[in-house]
Amino acid sequence: MAIPVTAYNKTFLIPESNDPCEIWVGYFSKLKSEVGSENAKMLWLITWKAKGATSCLTNPSFNNWLIKNKIDVTNMATRTLSDLSEIGGNFLGMGKDITKILSIGIPVVLGSVLIGLIIIFRNTTKNATLTDLAIGTPAGSAVKLLKR
Repeated sequence: MAIPVTAYNKTFLIPESNDPCEIWVGYFSKLKSEVGSENAKMLWLITWKAKGATSCLTNPSFNNWLIKNKIDVTNMATRTLSDLSEIGGNFLGMGKDITKILSIGIPVVLGSVLIGLIIIFRNTTKNATLTDLAIGTPAGSAVKLLKR
């Protein structure tokens, strides 16, 4: 819903991002009649940058109106989309830090596991004999069963 603002005994309805395109057109017309064409463009663009209804950019009549009034909002729309994608890619400011942590953390954890396995294997084979090794084969297991 558009918010009314009064300045110097003049009332302007400042559109919100969910307002219809016609309100944005009416806002520009009111600005143009009160402050002139160039100042109206500047004020309209400032408002659009803060609260622009990007859904209006898919409306052909609104796009024709923008062209007719020589108003270019394409840079703002693409900037807004890139800002949104940056926010999504950098959720809570951790996006870049997580990749650094993972690129260092995963090799450290895997290296620690490998060292642990080597130590366990070394300790279990420290007192092993040739008979223990033979029991690991099918023939050695058969000989052990025959000895019982």
